[in-house]
Amino acid sequence: MRLQKLKQEQELILSRVDNAIALFDCEHRLVLFNNKLSVIWGFSSEWLQSKPTYEVVFAEILAQGYWLEAQHKQLVSAIEQAEAENVSYYIEQSNGICLDVYATVTSDGGRLFTFRDVTSYQQALKEAQLTQANLNAQVRRQAFLLSLTERLQPATDLREIGQFALSYLVEVMGAAFGDVKVITGEGVDRQAGILTNKVLGQFIATYGEVAVAEMEVLLSRGIPYGQGLLWKVVETGKPIFVEDYYNHPNALPGFRHPSIGQLGIFPIPAADGTIIGVLTLESRSLQKLQEAPQQDMLLAACRTLGVAIERAQAQESLRQINEDLERASQMKSEFLTSMSHELRTPLNSILGFSDLLLRQRAGSLTDRQIGYVQTIEKSGQHLLQLINDILDLSKIEAGKTELDLQPISIQYLCTECLKMIQPRADKKRLALSLEIDYRLKNANLDERRVSQILINLLSNAVKFTPEGGQIKLTSRLIYGNQLAKEFRPDRSPINPSTPYLCLEVKDSGIGIAKDKWHLLFRPFQQVDASLARRHEGTGLGLALTKRLAELHGGTVSLESVENEGSTFRIWLPLTEMRQESAVTIPQIPKSNYTQHSALSTQHFYAKRVLVVEDQPYNQALISEVLELEGYAVELIYDGCTMMEMINSPLVTPQSLPDMILMDIQLPEVDGFQLIRHLKDHPLWKNVPTIAVTAIAMAGDRDRCLAAGANGYLSKPLNLDELIATVRSFLDKNPT
Repeated sequence: MRLQKLKQEQELILSRVDNAIALFDCEHRLVLFNNKLSVIWGFSSEWLQSKPTYEVVFAEILAQGYWLEAQHKQLVSAIEQAEAENVSYYIEQSNGICLDVYATVTSDGGRLFTFRDVTSYQQALKEAQLTQANLNAQVRRQAFLLSLTERLQPATDLREIGQFALSYLVEVMGAAFGDVKVITGEGVDRQAGILTNKVLGQFIATYGEVAVAEMEVLLSRGIPYGQGLLWKVVETGKPIFVEDYYNHPNALPGFRHPSIGQLGIFPIPAADGTIIGVLTLESRSLQKLQEAPQQDMLLAACRTLGVAIERAQAQESLRQINEDLERASQMKSEFLTSMSHELRTPLNSILGFSDLLLRQRAGSLTDRQIGYVQTIEKSGQHLLQLINDILDLSKIEAGKTELDLQPISIQYLCTECLKMIQPRADKKRLALSLEIDYRLKNANLDERRVSQILINLLSNAVKFTPEGGQIKLTSRLIYGNQLAKEFRPDRSPINPSTPYLCLEVKDSGIGIAKDKWHLLFRPFQQVDASLARRHEGTGLGLALTKRLAELHGGTVSLESVENEGSTFRIWLPLTEMRQESAVTIPQIPKSNYTQHSALSTQHFYAKRVLVVEDQPYNQALISEVLELEGYAVELIYDGCTMMEMINSPLVTPQSLPDMILMDIQLPEVDGFQLIRHLKDHPLWKNVPTIAVTAIAMAGDRDRCLAAGANGYLSKPLNLDELIATVRSFLDKNPT
């Protein structure tokens, strides 16, 4: 009973073990096993209880097809060769179950076999290995594309882009030759023109220079639509792989050469998916082009190449458009100038003879005839004014106008303009008035041009103000902070502290609808352009006014309410006032000028600021802002010149600037290198250096400061921030 109970306990323990257990005695007979052994191979308990040897058990497993003959022999051989040692063996059965087999020698010379099911573990291991392989492939792909992108990103020349990309791909793919073609034209008129091609020496050695020359001639002519395999790639957007190009029915005759390697033709897409080119590679690699990861990497490389080609084409197209626009503008200006002069010649005769007739030197005229001649003269004068406006505008646009700046009395200027317009205003019974800000007596202006501005504005006011209305001309000293609130046709930067001469013409006329304001300052553009309009004119007056104001460095603004009236303001900067150390200001009752504070008498010290900037517009903007603040500005246009100045033996402590504004993106030598050299130089290291850059990504400020910059400003510049930054460094120790 005790033996039976012990046996039951053993069977209970063995039945709960996950592994299959088989104990063989010294005669190799099975004396103990658990139910798992039956489950794995479908053995019946009766057959196992018949005490078969392990050779018989293994032979039965082989006979049922679970093991291969080689697996069976290897396991038996391992057991026989290690009679006194433990044996470990791995078997992957035909039914997909994976087993770890452990054979342990017992104390009586028997064998204890443990069969452990490791199927789930092996599957997880394979999945992990596959994942790692995919990850490695992805890393290789990303490294490949990153390297290609980094080299293509700065390139702008289309041929340079193609040559680099092709050389790179030919090397990476082990190709014997390759080419990049760009598609031009539309529809059936399309052609695949060669952008660049590359032939390795091994290909020339194989086929000879004559065959290669024949291929290059074919490529240089371009491949018309429908010829060759590439057009199928262009139409479908999918790559084509050819194992035997020599015998392919659509192969180009010039490329038919025996034993040519595998050929791959890949589409080069634009951003919108349009195929703008094809890449052809003849590969000598053992791995086929259509097999991953090469195909995936090549297609991704073609997308990168497509972006670079499209960018270069867009830049070239933009350059061409700019050239065409510049040429058209120049031709227009030349035409207008020529026609204006041609028109003035006969007009001179018309006005001259009209004047002679009115003098009645050749005989008396009747009252009716005098009226006719006066009408001719009046029409001629009107035509002359229009021609003068056209001529002035064309000169300004052609950049041929220069200002003659002289100190001018503001009161005299305004009074004279009102006198000139007074007769026309009297005819419509319009009340003219003048208001002068006597804080500002004189200003450096081109008297003729500013008079032209005021006459244009006053003439418009007279023209568009009904009889009995009012027109007021005002002259004020106003600062840039008020100009910033005005509606202006341009959006030029404004310095809030800049003083301006504001010339204002206000009328009680018909006004202008707000949705028409944007039309006012365009050449040959009128608010009412219909054939039934009541007011004549070419639409040049306000356009010319705006251009003349901008020639003075100023701008224009307006306010208008339909059927209530309009106010036009001309803002002319008074740069000379910022350069004076003090200005004597007459005392004016505060009630008359509540919006204006007295002109500041603070001193502006001519400290020197060195601006290292390669863009002309940025140079002009920064120089204008700093000079208006009273600083002396010096310019350097490129990094090489700045590097030469840093290392120049002629620089002394007295000749050093008080501050440096350093652009980061400079040709040849960038701002980071220059800042490091400045901070390593014993003479320059104490000069405050502010990085001024369009690089405004996260971390770029820290990069600039780490290079040694004392401050950081990002473009587009906030002018208040620019001024505050400069003052914070330069106003600490006034000279």
